[in-house]
Amino acid sequence: MVLFNVAFGLLIYVFSFHLENTPLAYVSYLLSTYALIIFCIWFFKICQFSNNAIKKSKHYNLYKKHELLITKIFLALSLFLNFVYGIFKLGTGIYYMSWWFITFAVYYLILCLMKLSIIKDIKNEVGIDLKSEYKKLRLTGITLLFLNLILTGMIVLIIKQNQEINYAGFIIYIVALYDFYLIISAIINVIKYRKNHSPLLASSKCINLTVAMVSMISLEVAMVSEFGTNDSEFKILMTSIMGFIVCLINTVMSIYMIISANKKLKNI
Repeated sequence: MVLFNVAFGLLIYVFSFHLENTPLAYVSYLLSTYALIIFCIWFFKICQFSNNAIKKSKHYNLYKKHELLITKIFLALSLFLNFVYGIFKLGTGIYYMSWWFITFAVYYLILCLMKLSIIKDIKNEVGIDLKSEYKKLRLTGITLLFLNLILTGMIVLIIKQNQEINYAGFIIYIVALYDFYLIISAIINVIKYRKNHSPLLASSKCINLTVAMVSMISLEVAMVSEFGTNDSEFKILMTSIMGFIVCLINTVMSIYMIISANKKLKNI
């Protein structure tokens, strides 16, 4: 914990006094990376240790009893936050007169509509009407694959226009915090529900992962604009790499959803 706090404090010092190109900055980056790795290992061990204790608690039993209702509540809350974030992005795009940001917001809101459709389909029980749920999974995969073409166009637009976004004040830190929450939450949920027998919930988690990955592209553009140098080649390179990775993951995930759903439907 001491190492983690020292590394975090050093990063704040470097960014506050604009020391990004000094040897101290590189020391802080290495120290922060090491501290993050140590923290993740520690956190994993803590979760492993407390797992059995949690399962024996009355709160966990209450959760298992009302798991579907709680899942729907969290999905609805997640949808609301995503919708508010999408509106924020739309407002930002209009304010900066950025067609890329406006397109991003529309893309984001379409994903919100897809999530809303899944929440509406969650009835009293999941994993029962598997035929209907696998059809929904296949449709989600096809839609995400189609939207991936739009995402590719958005990334090309960023690169072509050398897009820059500068948030006022500390807004960028709030956006970064929310985007990191999205990506961490999405990865945890994908792992958590990988053995779940409900294709409907799997569809929701895949959409969450897409939302999080797209948000990270937006964050990268903002972070490079805010803290990076004026090296346009570096910005183009970083955006291209991140965009390629996100599009590749999204494509593989979408194709996997379609193939998996088709195989299961043949056996039902």
